[in-house]
Amino acid sequence: MDTSRRILLLVAVVASVATAFGASTVQARKKSAPPSDSKPQVAQQEDESTKRPQGELPSVGPMDIFADVERGWNSGNVDPILRHFGSQKVAISIEGTGPSGGKFSRNQSYYLLKDLFRYTLTRKFEFVQYRKPNEEGNETFAVAERHYQKSDDGRLFKDKVYVSLNLERAGDEERWVISEIKSIR
Repeated sequence: MDTSRRILLLVAVVASVATAFGASTVQARKKSAPPSDSKPQVAQQEDESTKRPQGELPSVGPMDIFADVERGWNSGNVDPILRHFGSQKVAISIEGTGPSGGKFSRNQSYYLLKDLFRYTLTRKFEFVQYRKPNEEGNETFAVAERHYQKSDDGRLFKDKVYVSLNLERAGDEERWVISEIKSIR
């Protein structure tokens, strides 16, 4: 009986080592293999955006930005929101934050939003209305319903958050950037 346990243990160890070695070999092949053309376009954009320095993104449309804002807000992560800030300061006025409103740089906005997510618990943040770009095609906005709870006293609140985008041009390049975030009860 003791010998059979040893054999089973040895087989289990060999199997786990073989599995681990096989997995690392497959991962090494995946890293060195060129990207497949059958890979969905969205996945390629996500991979490219993780390799780019912060602030440099592939060209994305307004709906992509609104999706990132929604995802970031619901998870309490400021990075998906801040990656869409441009070179100009952003007007921010949100219930639940310290300052009553103003224009903030990317760094200031980081701390402002970080504090907002620290002191409020988002129960729901969902865009419910989208505006097509204006006639010039350089401005648009969306409206989100937000349900949040204050962490200090547990009270629940509901408001609407407007997120405005502008088309920022730099030389030949242009990209959509967040220009304003404000909440209204």
